[in-house]
Amino acid sequence: MRKRYYLSFDMSDPRHREAESLFARQAVRQRSEYVVSSILTSHQIDYLEQIIREAIREELKNIRLSCQTYPVDEPKTCVQLTDLPESLIHALDEL
Repeated sequence: MRKRYYLSFDMSDPRHREAESLFARQAVRQRSEYVVSSILTSHQIDYLEQIIREAIREELKNIRLSCQTYPVDEPKTCVQLTDLPESLIHALDEL
């Protein structure tokens, strides 16, 4: 069974113009597959982003950000916020 949907593009919107251009480049018989692949890929990316954000949040919760004073011969076992790479500190902001 096939179900039909009709697409329309708002040509005054630059994103729609770009999407229409990409859609029009597809062979007529491949356009449905192109739309299906695009939708599923977008959904998968959103889902993976959600999982990654949650994993990072959980890991950041488990990091001890303040240290007690340790004897000189005992290694420091906690992480200071300043010890983290700048890219990791702002990783969630960039997603």
